[in-house]
Amino acid sequence: MTIKKKKSTRKKKVRRPINAKPENYFILVTGVPLKNVKELANALETMNEWVFNHHVNQSRNDFAVWIKSVLKENALADEIRDINNIKDMEIRLLKHLVNKYL
Repeated sequence: MTIKKKKSTRKKKVRRPINAKPENYFILVTGVPLKNVKELANALETMNEWVFNHHVNQSRNDFAVWIKSVLKENALADEIRDINNIKDMEIRLLKHLVNKYL
């Protein structure tokens, strides 16, 4: 006798990245607002070097500060704090999104 398992009719809850409140959106030097890590990763894909260097340089990493203070993603902020190029940061953010939300 074979016992068949019932298929669940419950929908799987989709997890989404944490959104900042509108007053805490990250505003790029170009004026583009970003509300979460996914939008930041997407923006990095086409970001000009001068825009990135405005926000990430030897004296600061605005993205890490925003991720830590606004989005409360402390571990991710610590991981990207010392990344100083666009592609490495984009890759790290995408890995985070895959590992946490997929």
